[in-house]
Amino acid sequence: MSFSRREEVLCPFCGAPARVLRRLKPGNALVLEYYCPQHGFLKAEELRVELPSRRLAEGGLYVAFEGIDASGKTTQAGILYDYLRAHGYEVVLVREPWVKAIKEFLYKHDVDPDAETYLFAADRIILQKEVVLPSLEQGKLVISDRSVFASLAYQVARGVDEEFVLAVNRSIRFPDLVFLLDLPVEEAVRRLSSRGQLSRFEERGFMEKVRARYLELAEAYKSRFAVVDASQPVEEVHRRVAEHLRARYGIPAK
Repeated sequence: MSFSRREEVLCPFCGAPARVLRRLKPGNALVLEYYCPQHGFLKAEELRVELPSRRLAEGGLYVAFEGIDASGKTTQAGILYDYLRAHGYEVVLVREPWVKAIKEFLYKHDVDPDAETYLFAADRIILQKEVVLPSLEQGKLVISDRSVFASLAYQVARGVDEEFVLAVNRSIRFPDLVFLLDLPVEEAVRRLSSRGQLSRFEERGFMEKVRARYLELAEAYKSRFAVVDASQPVEEVHRRVAEHLRARYGIPAK
């Protein structure tokens, strides 16, 4: 993937582009001096370099975090977002469910699994058409907390046929890369209990089914998945995520 990048030296006081003046000192040493029409000559230590945001060629990159509840998806998605932004990339961070009304309805009602599949798909279509696809077309990096693979894990674990889930999501773009944050259910329950957060999606037996389903998906979609041990400290999980991203896509570029 290629990147467009240029450097521009700006005046630290007014932000105006500085002029570059070149002169030779005795001994033929070339000296570069930076001059602001309003603030005069600038010392080197006063200069700052502004790098325009990097954009990816070839349709951007769509990265998703998946895993059972309490595996750290939201945390790691946020850390990766900040990390890539700090390296100059244009990054968009999204989370499923996206539409507030759909999210509230799904979490307040025990919906029929088939209907639930439709609702998650409708939410996903809105998110992709309004945010994800336009961002990718602009060469941006999209990081998503959950994706279509969440439906292929959760709804299938609830008894919905996999082919039905795929059919309902037939217009959805799949992530280019999925980080599966794998966490033992016992540890997930401990984390959730300490927060006082246990919903119908977080019953131990159901979570075991979802975890097993995610591992099946990681095997079936090997080219898209990277499995990371989510029982490690937050910093170590991020280090492994960043290492994989760089090894696979050269991001962030050095």
